[in-house]
Amino acid sequence: MPKSPDVSMVVEQVKARLKQIEDQFTQHQRLAAELERLRDAILDLEHMLVSHLSGGTSHVAEPGRDTSSTGAARATAPARTPRGHNKAKILNALQGREPMTASEIARVTDIAAATVSTTLTKMTRTGELAKAKRGYTLPR
Repeated sequence: MPKSPDVSMVVEQVKARLKQIEDQFTQHQRLAAELERLRDAILDLEHMLVSHLSGGTSHVAEPGRDTSSTGAARATAPARTPRGHNKAKILNALQGREPMTASEIARVTDIAAATVSTTLTKMTRTGELAKAKRGYTLPR
């Protein structure tokens, strides 16, 4: 007759694996937060660069240093969306609908897919949205 597995040993193995998954999840959360900070920093740098190239002043220029562009190609600064406008458009798009993916929301709202993805991550983290089996939805 085959010997039955020791239940306490199985429980300990499951607990150990659960701890590993929790540690990995925590590491992924830290990486996601760092990714978000880096994306925000890149956007800020891009805006400063565009401002600098279009003749505006840079926010990081040293005092007394000439920051005007000399012979550099001029660029037109993209219009900056007012704070909270993208969130409002995303919430409006999800209102009364089935869950939507980031690309679907981007298509409906006419917001860049990368911006939608970053905003969805932030909104999910703060509880403004919920992750669904497929896409995102308003919390219930």
